[in-house]
Amino acid sequence: METHTDTPSCADCGHPLSGPYCAQCGQSAADIRRPVRTLVTDFIGDTFVWDGRLWRTLKQLFLNPGELARRYTDGQRARWTPPIRLYLLVSLAFFATMSLGGVRVLAAQIQPTETVIRSQDAARIAERQMDLENANRNLQESGLQLDLCGVPPGPQEIMPDGTLRLSQDTGIIITLFQAGDSPKPRHLTSEDRRCMAALTEASGLHPIFTELEIAALSNPAGFEARTSAATGQALVLMVGFFALLNLILHPRTRVIEHVIYSLYFHAVFLPVVALALSAGQVLPSTPVSAALIAAIALIVILIQAWRGDRTFYRSSWYGAVLRLPLLLTGYLSALGFTAMGLILLAVL
Repeated sequence: METHTDTPSCADCGHPLSGPYCAQCGQSAADIRRPVRTLVTDFIGDTFVWDGRLWRTLKQLFLNPGELARRYTDGQRARWTPPIRLYLLVSLAFFATMSLGGVRVLAAQIQPTETVIRSQDAARIAERQMDLENANRNLQESGLQLDLCGVPPGPQEIMPDGTLRLSQDTGIIITLFQAGDSPKPRHLTSEDRRCMAALTEASGLHPIFTELEIAALSNPAGFEARTSAATGQALVLMVGFFALLNLILHPRTRVIEHVIYSLYFHAVFLPVVALALSAGQVLPSTPVSAALIAAIALIVILIQAWRGDRTFYRSSWYGAVLRLPLLLTGYLSALGFTAMGLILLAVL
């Protein structure tokens, strides 16, 4: 008599199943048609609990990212979180923390500030006007005759409806990781915009810089939102640039190994920046404390880069020291050019 068995088979290749995964193609035997909440629990379980890989990886990551990358590259992959997944998790957590903490990743500071304009007295206005006269005199002595844009410092900076007009001594400073709200916009007339374009042309700069300045002045919050997104894209590109720099310094190592090391290195780079920013929020806000925090963060990153060169590339200690300035200079230069290029694209 013919008998039938109820042995399940793989939905992908049809091979009989003998466990939670297909022995032929590796597909999971779990049915995807489940309540939505199970997708969330599966993600949490796979990411944070499964075999404890994430916690083990994070511990090794902060102790020595170079050694972690070397172990993963040499085949010890089952015990560690893959570099791409880890980098994505860390970067998402970093930018989410910045957003929830009210930190503007790329901030446009407009000088003079709204507080200065609204609280200034006659003496302060006269001081600003004197500074403008001195600046004009210096320009004339250097052979430049430029008409400044906006209104002179004074009561006319504040319009009847309370908004701020563009003043002749208005300037923009672009900084990283600033707490607080975006500055209030400045009102620009069509004449102001034409004047700014003329100044840019007279200075020999590309007209795109006029668009950048207008965007930052007329809508600082929107400008910061777009440029912050560009900063995130720049960090992704920097993974590739960091790998390229190490390829130049270590040409005998395969490209995929440089990429793995770069992903793990950036996964520890972002938490160091986040810790430095958190310390800046807790400690008194003074130039000395800010410089100290920045110096400590830079030293930590340099030490990790030096140790990574030693452990991942098996370099001598003096070889790693000699390569460190080249790596730092190349990385910061590439970061600056990449961020500026993406910021300019963001305002087009």
